[in-house]
Amino acid sequence: MVNLIGLAIGVSGCLLIGMYVIGELSYDQYHDNKERIYRVTQSTLTNGEAEERAATTPFPLKNIIENELSGSVTTTVRFFDLESESVAIKNPDNNVIIRQSRFFFSDPGIFEMFNINLVRGDPNEVLSEPNSVVITEQMATVYFGDEDPMGKTLHFEGRISLTVSGVMQEWPENSHFKADFLTSFETLRNLWGNYDQLTSRWRWNPVWTYVLTSPGVDAELLEQNIAEATKPYYDEYFTGAETVDVHLQPLKDIWLSSGLISEIEPVSSSVNVYLFSLVAFFILLLACINFINLSTAAALRRSKEVGVRKVLGAERSGLVAQFMIESLLFTLVAFALGILISWLALPYFEIFTGRELQSAQLELPELALLLSVLIIVITLLAGFYPSAVLSSFNPIDSLRGSQTKGKKGTRIRKGLVLVQFSITAILLIGTSLVYFQHQHLQQKDLGFDTEQVIAVPVYLTSAIWSYDEMKQRALSHSSILQVSGSQTLFGSSNFWKYDYIPDDSGSDDIPSFSKLFVMKDILETMNIDIIAGRDFSDEFSSDESDALLINRAMVDYLEWGDPSDAVGRTFRDSNGGRYSVIGVTENFNHTFLRRELEPLILELPANTNQMVANIEYMKVRLAPGNPGEAIQHLQEIWADLDQTHPFDYFFVDDRLNQIYEPEQKVASVMGIFALIAIFVGSIGLLGLASYSIKVREKEVAIRKTLGLTAPGVFYLLSKDYLALIVLAHLIALPIIYFVAEGWLSGFPYHIDLFYYLIVTFVASLIVSLIISMGTISTQSIKAALLNPAESLKNE
Repeated sequence: MVNLIGLAIGVSGCLLIGMYVIGELSYDQYHDNKERIYRVTQSTLTNGEAEERAATTPFPLKNIIENELSGSVTTTVRFFDLESESVAIKNPDNNVIIRQSRFFFSDPGIFEMFNINLVRGDPNEVLSEPNSVVITEQMATVYFGDEDPMGKTLHFEGRISLTVSGVMQEWPENSHFKADFLTSFETLRNLWGNYDQLTSRWRWNPVWTYVLTSPGVDAELLEQNIAEATKPYYDEYFTGAETVDVHLQPLKDIWLSSGLISEIEPVSSSVNVYLFSLVAFFILLLACINFINLSTAAALRRSKEVGVRKVLGAERSGLVAQFMIESLLFTLVAFALGILISWLALPYFEIFTGRELQSAQLELPELALLLSVLIIVITLLAGFYPSAVLSSFNPIDSLRGSQTKGKKGTRIRKGLVLVQFSITAILLIGTSLVYFQHQHLQQKDLGFDTEQVIAVPVYLTSAIWSYDEMKQRALSHSSILQVSGSQTLFGSSNFWKYDYIPDDSGSDDIPSFSKLFVMKDILETMNIDIIAGRDFSDEFSSDESDALLINRAMVDYLEWGDPSDAVGRTFRDSNGGRYSVIGVTENFNHTFLRRELEPLILELPANTNQMVANIEYMKVRLAPGNPGEAIQHLQEIWADLDQTHPFDYFFVDDRLNQIYEPEQKVASVMGIFALIAIFVGSIGLLGLASYSIKVREKEVAIRKTLGLTAPGVFYLLSKDYLALIVLAHLIALPIIYFVAEGWLSGFPYHIDLFYYLIVTFVASLIVSLIISMGTISTQSIKAALLNPAESLKNE
């Protein structure tokens, strides 16, 4: 029974991980053209060295590809979300107004390129006209209830009317992004008066561009051709030390290619797939080792049966076949139990992973193939060695009972136990390191204070036009301490780069710097220290036109010495404008911790139009206490200033924590399967200790008659296993070190590997010893309580 439970749990863990891995590998595989769809990405190179690779490209790239490479590309499709977190969509007939985050401008070729199931409308016409929109069935129900949505009107941002021209099914869960609204790019002409000017820029890359290649086209050659065709246009805007490199990314690779900036939605990582696959293999190996150890140990009890059968003429091949069939039947029963456990655990596993691993996936051919392969592998792994051992018994030794005294089998079993303990140590230490790295990211001082700060999205809203009034009215409430605004959410993945050249750099080959538009009082609102000079102030009317704040990293990068020496120095922008540094801030992470801290410029919008175009969030620092009063106050102000957009807000610390959820989920799932591995290993140890005590029962009885105490019995029976645990940890240590060193090298900010490796090594060793001692002691106590006379009576 112990053997069966151990193998069933191992199979269950392996199946759950297998479903997760299959789910990860299934993203975007449902498109018929998946082999011919590529996303165009671009990297900015400074002095030939590539910076981050971006998932976005400029607007005019599509026209260049279609005009100059028409023979290689069937169609090109762009997606654009106005760079806004959400947009307001309203049904004017029933006044249902909701901020929507899955709204995209796109090109008509989208229905030719992707598998999007239209339930209403002609795919060739639904986006052919400006101001037409395709919505999902769910959005149709939300805005129109049971009414037919076709031809109905939706108001976009309170500025233009969109006519529903089609209805599509919900996008599959395994899409690297999903859309609820699709409207034509031509609609932008009615939204932007300077459409042609904005969409001709090569320095601005806000759209995601996909190409459907013609059949038989070599993607590498196409990538080179796109790079050559676009180079003159990029070179016009990227001068000096900067150049742009264009890449083609296969659609099927996008989901597992984390690391690109400006993704439409967060994507996963192939590292997770490899990691979970390795854990699944480890758990399966642990279960198989259990099976082998317990089967060979139990098989020794069948030595007389083997001896009798060999005396009666049984062939070795026949015995091997018999034991393999028994192993297969045992494996099938364990699989049935493992599938039941997986089915019961699936809802909880989905919560931990954050993935919807539908039960229907159990019917996938890939999963059926996985089950078949697992059954065969486990049967061979777990059944071959016990069969070989049993069938090799000498019939005379078996009938004498001397077969049980063989030392070779004991050494092999101890070797397998050593492998088990090593795997468990790797999982325990590895999981602990992942957990501590995640905690390190969450607890690292970002250089600004996020507690009691809420962010109100104001981009594209009417409220932003009344920013000064909104701020004054907000500060009139005692529960609000300070109000400001910024272009991005500090600590998020978004950032902007501009050409700002310091006047005394002596060279124009200066890379573009990160720059953010902010409103006055941003330093006080976010509790950022200023270490030299002064902050933006109402006392200086010229601050809006020619003043900059820089951070300490900029001073160090430009080798300006002491921060106070930087005050008064000047920068030039690409339009010839000149700006003076009025102050230096302490360093703070204006982007997330997957990027290193870098030089930064803070600038005030020069006028209202620049403020409306660039300030995306109003940030409000609340007084300690009940935030409800402050939020209610802000909501009342908002209702007076903006009737188009519903009031929305979020706490900054909550949003930043969401950025690191992937690492948290990996740590949680790894922790669960590490516990499963420990449980499976403990079951095997329990069974093996039970067998070992049974074999040494008479030895224990003799030693007890000679004065051996109960602690002595425990030491006698457990010393070998305890030594194996220590040895297993020593084996695991270098393996963990090299793997962890490679993994942590991908984080600009990471834990001290040496320190945490020592801590987790010691902790893992202590935990393993405690668990093992607890497991063995249950059997040792039985041995210590045995009556020596009863044990020796049977000798």
